[in-house]
Amino acid sequence: MNIALFTDTYLPDINGVATSTHILKTELEKHGHHVVVVTTALPHDSDYQDDSYVIRIDSIDVKKLYGYRFSKVYSHAALKALKAFEPEIIHIQTEFSVGIFGKICAEALNVPVCYTYHTMYEDYTHYLSNNHLAQDGLKKIIEKISRVYGDSCDTLIVPSKKTADIMKTYGISNEMHIIPTGLLLDHFSVEHMNHTVVSAIKDKYHLNHQFTLLFLGRIAEEKNIQIILDAVTQIDDDHLTFIVVGGGPQLNALETYHAKHPTHSHIFFTGPKPAEEVPSYYHAADLFVSASTSETQGLTYIEAMASKTPVLAKYDANLEEVVVNDYNGHFFDTIDELIELIKDYMSKDLTGLASNALAYSGRFSSESFYNSIIKVYEESLFNKQYQYKVIKCIDKLNHTYEITISYGKHQMVLVLTKNIVERYMLKEGTILDRDTVDALKDHEQVHIAYNKALRYLSVKDYSYANLSKKLLDKGDFSSIVIDITMDELMKKGLVDDRAYVENYFKRSSNLNIGVNKIVDKLLKEGISPFIIDEYLENYSNDIEQEKAVELIRKVYNAGVNKSRFAFIQSLRKKLFDKGFTSDTIDRAINSFEFYVPREHTIQLIEKECAKAYERYKNKYEGNTLKLKIITYLVRKGYEYDDIYEVLEGYDDLH
Repeated sequence: MNIALFTDTYLPDINGVATSTHILKTELEKHGHHVVVVTTALPHDSDYQDDSYVIRIDSIDVKKLYGYRFSKVYSHAALKALKAFEPEIIHIQTEFSVGIFGKICAEALNVPVCYTYHTMYEDYTHYLSNNHLAQDGLKKIIEKISRVYGDSCDTLIVPSKKTADIMKTYGISNEMHIIPTGLLLDHFSVEHMNHTVVSAIKDKYHLNHQFTLLFLGRIAEEKNIQIILDAVTQIDDDHLTFIVVGGGPQLNALETYHAKHPTHSHIFFTGPKPAEEVPSYYHAADLFVSASTSETQGLTYIEAMASKTPVLAKYDANLEEVVVNDYNGHFFDTIDELIELIKDYMSKDLTGLASNALAYSGRFSSESFYNSIIKVYEESLFNKQYQYKVIKCIDKLNHTYEITISYGKHQMVLVLTKNIVERYMLKEGTILDRDTVDALKDHEQVHIAYNKALRYLSVKDYSYANLSKKLLDKGDFSSIVIDITMDELMKKGLVDDRAYVENYFKRSSNLNIGVNKIVDKLLKEGISPFIIDEYLENYSNDIEQEKAVELIRKVYNAGVNKSRFAFIQSLRKKLFDKGFTSDTIDRAINSFEFYVPREHTIQLIEKECAKAYERYKNKYEGNTLKLKIITYLVRKGYEYDDIYEVLEGYDDLH
């Protein structure tokens, strides 16, 4: 199966959605499926190299949302690449930018959309506004967006029952598949523990002989890390250490807060760490603790348990199927409960809890995740076999009809010409198959392209190649649509390369442009050489010569300011530059009578002689000077007799 995953965040980003998408891609490929990830572009300063097929769309950083990048909602290049991939399923992991583009692609390619709702966005509105009224407004918008996505997709996936219940309060009626995100559990297994890295971590943060609490994740307000800090600082025990691993918008604020509240407890902020080091931090800890209530599933809790580390978690309905009290960890509600739990667990042997945590994490394996997801994909493909039905057919009174077609829970509106409506016998109640609907979509695009071409042709003539390229460059039409459009224009004589060649020759001839230049220009405009040769077979050489003579006459009448020979040479160059052939130039010059009155020639020689005399008189004298001047004038194309007549007037040359 060919599957396209659309996500706003992907490797090397470190967050739940990026991790979940990568795990899904890995499992799908492991089972023989072909996968492409469509996501945002890497930051400009990133040196990360994608190790598989990833389509990235230009994007910008959103400063208020740490690490989030917002892309364009449409990319012609990305859609073209996706068409070549030929996806059978589009699986959208986000509601914004790339997610919107995913729905556009699904509509364009007519493939089913599977949508996973990962994030409880109402827990993140504080990033966009501190005003409570504004946050309430944003939550309403989020509900509406979630409802639109949830009901417009073919299949809907949520990671937990709590998320499903909240989605129902948004008014979503679509069936929801509860599928917890799977994890690559072997990555966290104690059997694969990197003892060298774990030892280095323990040495760096002085964890040997310490009871170590760990928070690992995004350092942000909604994670409520300050509650854990406050709890730890109230426990007066030198054997307690708290490690905070990760980066985020609240990191500096928490470091500052901790600095202002000194304690005997050992607290360290490590900053973000590479993915390959993350398991070692779980292995170095005795307990994983989190006070977050914004989780849709809690991937880090499962990672901790897979690392054989029990969990303390602030109660959240989303985590009911993850944390089991006194089996693999414990829930707390208040800071006082957290303090008592930490003290209690510090005094206990946690071997049993750790073993239970490891065993319990197995239900969240990537293999189980894959098996559940593939069933949803198969359901999506089955449900996509829609019956298409015409439910409205409105005459727009301009030889077009507005046709509304329903399919499943969706509708599409096509604007089609009267001829197409009659050809396909479209009326209310008509049942269509998918191939017919695809053909009607192409006809609508042809209608749009045809009208656009007419607007271009109302301004000037176009060759077939030039008009095709102009339509293609707009990026709105496929090559098939353009081919059909051009055929329609040719049938009606609106595009005719033979007529174009004839008109171009006439216009160019009127501008005294020669055949060579005309042919060169036509070839550059994509005209077939065969059409040009066909025209030239009937093109009179006499016409070409006549145009050359016309240009000669025009230049001649403007005045001769050179010798006859030099004047003719300059004419040759001018005619050649204009595109006339050598044969035409010879015939035209030989047929033209160049008459220059002798007195005019003498005047030109006198002028040139004066120039030469001034140039050489200070260097030469006598016969040498005379020879220099004669040579100069001969090169200018003047006759010896005329030159000697003029030189008689110079006494110092005798």
